[in-house]
Amino acid sequence: MDGRIFLLWILTLLFWGTSPLLEKVALQAVPPLLALAVRTGVAALALALAVILTGEAGQLAELRLRDFLVLAGSGLLAGFLGMLTYFMLLKSGAASKIVPLTAAYPLVTALLALLFLREELTPARLLGILLTVSGLIILQRS
Repeated sequence: MDGRIFLLWILTLLFWGTSPLLEKVALQAVPPLLALAVRTGVAALALALAVILTGEAGQLAELRLRDFLVLAGSGLLAGFLGMLTYFMLLKSGAASKIVPLTAAYPLVTALLALLFLREELTPARLLGILLTVSGLIILQRS
């Protein structure tokens, strides 16, 4: 792994690993829907500024309707519905248990990719799926 990729990986782990702690603290006093609105609103402003500053805003007019709708659907599923249910879980349980359980979403992705994208089920992928399911069972019982 080259140095740039490694640094991005470490930063992603730090950002995503820290965020649930901040969210858990805020959710002690804030309802999940309002917390999600504030979090997403701030992220949307930061994204808008980044798109403008990088010059990518001009490409918005070139975006095909199909691509826009697919990205919008992803935003609704993961950015709104997934985050809302995640915040509801996080508000009601221990972050150290909720976060790993919800972080098993790649299992769903792998299964759906096998079914709908006709991706190959290799022995390594099958082992990964079985290990993920095993981990979920262990976490659920802890």
